[in-house]
Amino acid sequence: MMSITMTTINCLDQQRTQNSENQSGSDVLEPLSLHVREKDQTQDCLQIWRTLEAQLDAVPLMCSAVWTSTWIEHFGDLLPYSFVVASRNNAPCGICLLTQGVEQFDGPLPVNTLHLGTAGEPATDSVCVEYNSLLIPPADQPAFMQALLELLADNPTWDSLYFDGFASAELEEWNLSLPDTSVRKIESRYFDLKLIREEEREVISGFGYSTRKNLRKNMKTYGNLTTEWAESIEQAESIFADLVSLHQTRWEKEGEPGSYASQRFTNFHKALIRKLIPTGQMGLFRVKIENEVIGCVQVLIDRNRVLCYQGGSAEYCGKLSPGVITDYLCIEECFQRGFDAYDFLAGNSHHKQKMSTHHSYLTWAQIQRPRWKFTALNALRKIKQTMNLIRKADQE
Repeated sequence: MMSITMTTINCLDQQRTQNSENQSGSDVLEPLSLHVREKDQTQDCLQIWRTLEAQLDAVPLMCSAVWTSTWIEHFGDLLPYSFVVASRNNAPCGICLLTQGVEQFDGPLPVNTLHLGTAGEPATDSVCVEYNSLLIPPADQPAFMQALLELLADNPTWDSLYFDGFASAELEEWNLSLPDTSVRKIESRYFDLKLIREEEREVISGFGYSTRKNLRKNMKTYGNLTTEWAESIEQAESIFADLVSLHQTRWEKEGEPGSYASQRFTNFHKALIRKLIPTGQMGLFRVKIENEVIGCVQVLIDRNRVLCYQGGSAEYCGKLSPGVITDYLCIEECFQRGFDAYDFLAGNSHHKQKMSTHHSYLTWAQIQRPRWKFTALNALRKIKQTMNLIRKADQE
């Protein structure tokens, strides 16, 4: 098991450079100091987290105290973790979670990984964090990251440092121009509710012609559909139970375990329901025809954007598409509730393309240390690519 000892580092040079650019002619701010605090200080660190969160505007849900503490409650016994606290003038001004990955692989090879934020779980348990972030003022983030990399450079035990599911624009602001950084930039497609509202249009007008035609036909065929948005924990738990049943039925028929085969994952979301439904940071939505459930959606509310986290729908019946209808009606509900966007999260499936109007980007990046296993693996991959090209040329 990797360990990170208690360490302090000052980022004076980076902070001085940053402030000379931003505050020409004014006094330079004191430098940031970074401190690593271990899991036995969890409660103290979570209190720092809550205090800082109250001081910052528009904190992303995935780096909020409620999300982070709930993750620790359900995964903290599985993954080693610590906190990196940034201070100025001996007062905390930023914090992030640093985890040590479990059952992480690069191809067939096991690797020792570090992750920023609530990530690093085994694939079968992962919450798949998206719109990950740091609880640090944006102006301080580049200096913080540079100092963190210097701090971690003294720890020889890790192979790769991962940045999982960060908004691409945020990650690019850090200027991590490192030669051994690999980046996957993935579209996150969304339906722009704010734009439709400002243009005084109907939601259905935002879809393409064929999607509008299909939606109208499906709605007419289904007839009297009823919808509900959970207004209480009890109602949310009822909808969640239906969602899990529909989701698992679909994936098990395809020979896959389904997300809710993991008890940790399921319990994590049950706990979030009890915490986020009362605060309006989660929504559970259900569509029925008579007494039959045709679809459910679980969404997270992040800075007035709806993140479509998980869903479940009945089987296709002829040309009827319960999944499309469920998403459409949920988008309509979110429009009526005044949200700015309905985000389908990372991925570019045909369903997400036809149900969205715009896209942003999320990034998964890693910094690899020079290891023989990475060199060998990359060489094997190049050999495989070459063989595939030769095989393709022979076929032509």
